[in-house]
Amino acid sequence: MISGRDSRAGAARNDSLDFVKGMLVLIMVLYHWMNYFVTLEWDAYRYLRFLTPSFIFVTGYLVSSVYLSKYPAGDPRLRKRLLERGGKLLLLFTALNLVARLVLGQNDAGGMSVAQQIFRMYVLGTGGAIFEILVPIGYFLCIAPFVVVVAQRLGVSLLAVGVVVALAGAVASLMGETNVVAELLAIGVLGLGVGAIRLELLNRGLRYPLALALAYAAYLAAIRWWNIVFPLQVVGVCLSLLVLYSIAVAIDTQTRVYRRIVVLGQYSLFAYIAQVAALQVFKRAVEVTQLRPVHLLLLFVAALGATVLAVESVSAARTRSSSVDRIYRAVFA
Repeated sequence: MISGRDSRAGAARNDSLDFVKGMLVLIMVLYHWMNYFVTLEWDAYRYLRFLTPSFIFVTGYLVSSVYLSKYPAGDPRLRKRLLERGGKLLLLFTALNLVARLVLGQNDAGGMSVAQQIFRMYVLGTGGAIFEILVPIGYFLCIAPFVVVVAQRLGVSLLAVGVVVALAGAVASLMGETNVVAELLAIGVLGLGVGAIRLELLNRGLRYPLALALAYAAYLAAIRWWNIVFPLQVVGVCLSLLVLYSIAVAIDTQTRVYRRIVVLGQYSLFAYIAQVAALQVFKRAVEVTQLRPVHLLLLFVAALGATVLAVESVSAARTRSSSVDRIYRAVFA
């Protein structure tokens, strides 16, 4: 949800990374469509579980690859910028859930008190809220500048910190100590460490597509056998993002489809909210139990189209109106 710089001369963003985020948005439409209209018990879910943690990994990657190229580790501007963005996400999460509960009547309290709901939503990540990923990403952006400073003072690399934190999360998970927010934060810190690696070094890994394909096949076999335990989730995030990135750097960047996916990546946060809103409307407009497979497919296409249309409309409106641009930046930038 934070853009990077393109290594190509004159480019203001890293289009390849925006393409990866755009692909994640498209996969997210599929994931949420399954959630709303298929079933939560479908076995295919395990193969999409890399999706949610991928967004916080990419956020971590872009914090170190973009912000740390602009500001020194201890620069107050870095701390202010990331705390501001993290706080915005937490406020946005709170506002969206208040709307869902008060206006739409969406409330999965299950007999819990308000305090219990708040604790589960903001600490455990299991409170039945919508837009749950915004909480750990918001927390991560708030702690990221302090992680950077601590790593610098200890004289260790961000990659080492990320690996240690991810390993600690894996050990805790295997011991039965699970916390959704903590696990996602660990993946974010790992992304922060990977982002400190020069992009050229990551590109070298793309020279061995057969090795990448074999590794991904082994990962799919592992989750088929063990399901998604946290260590496999970390592996799945890294491999899935590398596969998407390899596609981004291999295809023609001038095609219309490529450019549209890049725009989706640039507006990934807005696209996330737009698709959930569209699916909520569709869910209330139809009787799910009466739908045939062809109807379900049409709903997926409609959700995809609504997401793309919303993003394209906002992008065009920002270009034409400085007021729209200011509002957008105030909420999402």
